[in-house]
Amino acid sequence: MVAIAALTGFLSFLLGYLVVRGDTSSRARQAFLLMSAFLGTWAVIAVFAFSTVDLDRFRRLFLVGSLFQLLHFGAFLHFALAVTETTPRRHRLVYLIYPPCVISTALFWLHNDYVSEFVFVDGAWQFNHQYGSAAFFSMLVLWFVFYSVSGVVYFRKARASATVRERRVFRVLGGSVVVLMVITFTEVVIVPLLLRVPSQGSVLLFKFAWLLCFGYLVDRFQFLTAPPRLEEIALTAFPGYVVAIVDDQRTVHRVNEEAAHLFETPSESLQGAAVSELFPAGERLCEMVDARPGAQSAAPSGSAPTSVSVVLDLQNHGPSRGLLDIKASALRDTAGKRIGYIFFGRPVFGTRKSRLIAALTPRELEIIEQILAGHTNAAIAEHLSISERTVKTHITHIFDKLGIENRIQLYGLLKDNHFISSHAADRHLLRMPQALGDEHAPG
Repeated sequence: MVAIAALTGFLSFLLGYLVVRGDTSSRARQAFLLMSAFLGTWAVIAVFAFSTVDLDRFRRLFLVGSLFQLLHFGAFLHFALAVTETTPRRHRLVYLIYPPCVISTALFWLHNDYVSEFVFVDGAWQFNHQYGSAAFFSMLVLWFVFYSVSGVVYFRKARASATVRERRVFRVLGGSVVVLMVITFTEVVIVPLLLRVPSQGSVLLFKFAWLLCFGYLVDRFQFLTAPPRLEEIALTAFPGYVVAIVDDQRTVHRVNEEAAHLFETPSESLQGAAVSELFPAGERLCEMVDARPGAQSAAPSGSAPTSVSVVLDLQNHGPSRGLLDIKASALRDTAGKRIGYIFFGRPVFGTRKSRLIAALTPRELEIIEQILAGHTNAAIAEHLSISERTVKTHITHIFDKLGIENRIQLYGLLKDNHFISSHAADRHLLRMPQALGDEHAPG
């Protein structure tokens, strides 16, 4: 057991260093460092405890080791919550996990019944658990709750993961927690109660096995040590651009700092919000992306990504007039299945004739979109299910309201006033609030 404890301690500190050095600001890495540090300290204390023949010294070391054992329980859950991104929005609240561990440790000092009657086996002192003590019961409850919740969040993350790699990683983590719980409970509780023998202190052996499992994940899948994901690059590598990543349920997954500044809201507070709360008619934009050719949920992996470009009126958001030239695109996994959307754009400045555009009706805006797409009057009539004569009437009203005479002047006016998206692939699209079902006209 001395060798196992020493090896566990060494690998714990080593893995903690290897993982956290890649990105010291990552909350998941910080949580893993805590977990590895508590386990490593517990293991080092166990080395000295198993090496002594003095009962009083063994008892003192056991009491100190119990503190780090319970803190390791808390860090185990802390890491599971952090790596699966299920921590509270105010992430510091996650540290409320640790006070119960410290309180439970006090029971070890107040109830001597649990740390008495140790037995000397094969030249070393071993635990002789007193199962009716408050200390043992509190430890058992904390261990069961913290480990059970950890296993649940791992399996939930596996079900929600969009890629095969992530699903495999979190299934391995969840399965390892279940195996660890079964073996530990059998060794610490079932066997001593059935066979009337003291616990042999093999818990560290099982922790060592779990650590090897985690080491395999780090090595095989570059888990926690892989380069930044494309998501991280998209959120940090485009200064001046508003970037938002939306999941397939059309709720905001992540936003960058530019978006948080534009909406004058911390990025953590925007997570989990409906996309329509972030962008006017965000739901409609997602529907437009899905409706484009090749946008089926199980499109071939080689198909081009589907996207639409729009000019949105953000109403009262931001220091400018509130127009945002933004492109919405589908995000897909390696199998071609849609897993979400990315919104990418910049605020629009220099708009001078917004009131002219605001005077147009939703039907007139739809016809403008068809004109910008290069459609003839007959094609517009067929698309909108109206007569060609009605189309001509609408176009006449549009030209009168805007003070122009032909389609070329229409395009020039919209382009000069930034009502057409500057994204080359979809610049023919125009989306102002009326066309998106917004009740308010731009100011």
